[in-house]
Amino acid sequence: MSVQSQIRAWLRELETGEASGGGTSETSPESAARAAQVRAGVAAGLSGGADSLALVHGLLRCGVKVHAVVVDHQLQEGSAQVARQAADTALSLGATAEIRTVDVEGPGEGPARQARYEALGAAAAGRPLLVAHTADDDAEGMLIGLVRGSGAEAIAGMRSVHTDHAAVAAGAAWLGRPLLNCTRAETEAECRAAGLNWWEDPHNSSDAYLRSRIRTHVLPYLEDVLGEHIGANMARTARMLREDVELLDELAGRELQAAEEGASLNCTELQQQPAALRRRVLKQWLADKAGPLTSAHLNAIDALVIAWKGQGGAAVPWPQSPPALNEQRRTHRLVVQRRDGYLQLATVPR
Repeated sequence: MSVQSQIRAWLRELETGEASGGGTSETSPESAARAAQVRAGVAAGLSGGADSLALVHGLLRCGVKVHAVVVDHQLQEGSAQVARQAADTALSLGATAEIRTVDVEGPGEGPARQARYEALGAAAAGRPLLVAHTADDDAEGMLIGLVRGSGAEAIAGMRSVHTDHAAVAAGAAWLGRPLLNCTRAETEAECRAAGLNWWEDPHNSSDAYLRSRIRTHVLPYLEDVLGEHIGANMARTARMLREDVELLDELAGRELQAAEEGASLNCTELQQQPAALRRRVLKQWLADKAGPLTSAHLNAIDALVIAWKGQGGAAVPWPQSPPALNEQRRTHRLVVQRRDGYLQLATVPR
């Protein structure tokens, strides 16, 4: 499927309410409103790579007004020149463009991703923000989740429409991924046909990163041994799993409303639910109250519900923001405790 065909198909899904919408079902009018927002103009993340160039080019060919946003992470020598070239290419195609320079705090991919999406969301300024993730990214994500022993959320494919995202918190109306049914080979073909030269990010071929190792070594090996369509097949499985995950998340949201009483959770109500639903309720309850939870955290909290023997509370990570909590982080722990049949979040001295 060509990039333009995929974008048009994605817009049709928006208009009919079939696009994956971030864990809750949408009525067709709500989804159609998103399609209207896209046609009115979008911000698009642009790195200068083949995927994002193909997205900008394809959107413009589909008649969508595009404001291309290039984020310079300042992590590689010559990054300013790469950013300038990407922005100039977008301008030559008929988009508007800007460059946002960010300071990345901390090593690894996580801080860079956070800084990037905050900058993209701010630049979107109330418009939809579209990014160029492809089926290859979904296949890589599935393998990363399997390698790490993660749950269904990590293995499931990415949402084609995302409303609960760092970019949205920073100012985007919502985040969209129109190219999840496209392969990287197809985005490169789009660029070649349009005469667009793309930038190859050296991080994408660096063995320092797990995703890069999977991209350059594992997936090519699997394609060689199991057939060239293995990546696309894995991405399709990931998308089907995404549908299951979103349904479970929606059911968990309803159960959270039933079990939540003020700032507490009713353990009697939770005990009646199957493990898959109960653990999702716990994650949703703590989503904006604690930091990222591991399976060990969830197991300890779940035991307070279904294996209560008077044990002490389960420590959970502090939320990553706001900075005003820094002093309290140093002197106190954040703990989920059971009191009189209810789960409560408390701070206890270290």
